[in-house]
Amino acid sequence: MGDGRRDTVSALEREFNRLFIRRRFNALQLTRLIDPEIEPSSYSLLATLQQEGPMRMTSLSRHLGIGKPTLSRQLSTLTARGWVSKTADPDDGRAQRLDLSTEGRRRLEEAQADRTERYLAMLESWDDADVTELYGLISRLNRTYTEFDAAQAEAARQTRSVSAAPAAGA
Repeated sequence: MGDGRRDTVSALEREFNRLFIRRRFNALQLTRLIDPEIEPSSYSLLATLQQEGPMRMTSLSRHLGIGKPTLSRQLSTLTARGWVSKTADPDDGRAQRLDLSTEGRRRLEEAQADRTERYLAMLESWDDADVTELYGLISRLNRTYTEFDAAQAEAARQTRSVSAAPAAGA
């Protein structure tokens, strides 16, 4: 890798950091639109259930990269408000599946519609082609993240299974 590419990727990392800081601020604003009493990270939880559909708590925890105690606290608030429902998992009656309730979906969609209007206003000076290109690149980056993370997880699993295997002749 040449120094030019390394410098560009380093600058890209700094821009991502700025974007992620803005994203956290936007999540805080969006969460306040939904309900000023819930934690800002609850937006990610609600949006994940919206995008991925019903899931177990362990899957949701892994997807969000947060611990079960943190997730449990957030879920308690969201289920008490009636925005997240819990049902028996059809594959394992001992486990529960989490999903957005009708009210949770309505509140989330209203807040997202407000944010979409904000993005439309913010990007008004951009050409449609630029907006489409940005969408395509971010979408591609998200797929790359997913593929990279899956490859890293598989390599780690293989390393663990090799080191756990008994030595030949043992």
